[in-house]
Amino acid sequence: MFDIILVPVDVSLPGETEKLLNHAKLFAEKWGSEVHVVSVIPNVGMPIVGSYLDEGFERTALVETEAELKRQIDAAGVTGQAHVLKGTVYDRVIALANSLDVDLILIGAHQPQLKDYLLGSNAARLVRHSAKSVLVLRD
Repeated sequence: MFDIILVPVDVSLPGETEKLLNHAKLFAEKWGSEVHVVSVIPNVGMPIVGSYLDEGFERTALVETEAELKRQIDAAGVTGQAHVLKGTVYDRVIALANSLDVDLILIGAHQPQLKDYLLGSNAARLVRHSAKSVLVLRD
């Protein structure tokens, strides 16, 4: 049904990542899907913020995130390709989904906080702006 599945995860939330990867594994086994798992490191932002960080902070963050992402993928027993990107989560996920020509984006949702009502969550933005099918897993 879905040949290529993209699973955006936050490696700092291992419980949510495990839940998403378990579902991706089930879907991949059932449909014979190719799985891609992505974690996005947010931009540091203003230069004044970056000036407080050690030189090489972004490179270290990319390397550590990639290692943790691969560890979590292996722990879940998922056969899939890991991607670590830098930028705005929903923009980078949509761009990757388009470049990979995925059939499904599988994303988790959390209980909304006040800021989510004002700004919107990444899941909500993906649902609104992606041209790809998006399945939101809730607790």
